[in-house]
Amino acid sequence: MRKAFIIFVILLCANLVFGLTINITRVPGGPPIQFIIDVINDSEPPVEITDFHFSVSMPCQVVDADPPPGWTLRYALPNSFVEMDAGPGAEIPPGGVGTFGVTIDGPCEDATYSLYFTSAGGVIPGSEREGPIEGLNVDENATPSEFKLDVSPNPFNSGITISVSGEATLPIQIEIYDINGRKVTGILANQRESAKPSSTDVSGACRWTPDKSLGSGIYLVRAKVGDNDIAKRVVYLK
Repeated sequence: MRKAFIIFVILLCANLVFGLTINITRVPGGPPIQFIIDVINDSEPPVEITDFHFSVSMPCQVVDADPPPGWTLRYALPNSFVEMDAGPGAEIPPGGVGTFGVTIDGPCEDATYSLYFTSAGGVIPGSEREGPIEGLNVDENATPSEFKLDVSPNPFNSGITISVSGEATLPIQIEIYDINGRKVTGILANQRESAKPSSTDVSGACRWTPDKSLGSGIYLVRAKVGDNDIAKRVVYLK
C-alpha cells in the first residue's frame, strides 16, 4: 500500500510544470503606464503556453494591450483585466519566447497587479506574479510604443523576417546579438516615405538568415531608430 502511494506521488509530481522565465519591464514616463512582459518557455516537463492573464486592482484599468503575432484579446478594453489567447499555431512552444504589451491608466499609484500563464492543463505552476505597480523596476532603456518591432516566425529554423513600423525621419538599424551579448550582425533596414505630406512613415523590413557557424539558442533582435531602442528575443532551432 505504501509503495503504491509513493508511486502515485511520483506520478503526480511528474505532471507538475515548472520553469517559465518571466521579465516585467515598466516603460519610463506616463501616465498611462506601459509594461512589456517577456516570457521564455523553459517549462519542465515541456508544455505549450496558450493563454496570458493580467489584472490590476480598481480603479486602475487596463486601457490597451499588444499581443504577440497570432494572439487575440478575449475581452474588450478598458477593463480591470486583460486576457490574450493564442490562435491556431501561435502557441508558445517549449523553448519559445513571447512578448506581451499592457498599458494601464487611472488612479494607479496604490494599485496592485497580478499575472499568470496557462496551458491546456490549466495555470502553469510558477508562472504567477503579483505585487504593487509602484514596486516594479523602471527600465530607462525601454521604449514607449511609438515604434513596433515584429519578428516572425519565432521560434525559427532557417530565417526570420524583421519589421519596424512607426513615424520618424531617421533610418532603422537592426542588430542581432547572441545570449552572451556578442553582436552577430547589423542590418540597415529599408525605409519609405509616406503619402502623408506632414510626416515620414518609416517602415523597415529585412530578413536575417543565421550564418551556418551559429548554433541553436536564444538571440536578441534590436532595432534602433534615433534615440529609440526596441528589442525582442528569438529562438533559433537549428
